[in-house]
Amino acid sequence: MRTLLGISRRGPATASSTTLVFHRPAEINWLHIALKIALSFMILGNLMAPFVARAQNLGDAPVFGQAVKGQQATTVEGTVLNVVNWGCNVIAPVVAVACLGVAGWHFKSGRGYLGWGVTGVALMVISGLGRMAEGFITQAQGIQ
Repeated sequence: MRTLLGISRRGPATASSTTLVFHRPAEINWLHIALKIALSFMILGNLMAPFVARAQNLGDAPVFGQAVKGQQATTVEGTVLNVVNWGCNVIAPVVAVACLGVAGWHFKSGRGYLGWGVTGVALMVISGLGRMAEGFITQAQGIQ
């Protein structure tokens, strides 16, 4: 027992302890909990989406604004067009606004903001070019 106590006792020459200590806050951070729940729902939704997704079936009627005139949305061409439209009309602008918001936040707090700002502007340009191409395709379908 004396040997054990002799080993476990700290002498004046021992190094400082490297034990990591976590201090819990006194009050509950409800915003942090709400963000975790929202992120959990997003991840769950992304995992469940393939099981609940249904193919869009428009029948034999031509669809306005489609790249291949008279093509159904369930074909490869219609699917690619829908993915491009979704990316250019929904995903890119939403992520661009988020990037510009983060750039503003970083500018306000004195951190590097240029990368976030350039990314946001580039995503808006991509969105605009996709919409422009969609408009050109739609106008060209009416030419006989």
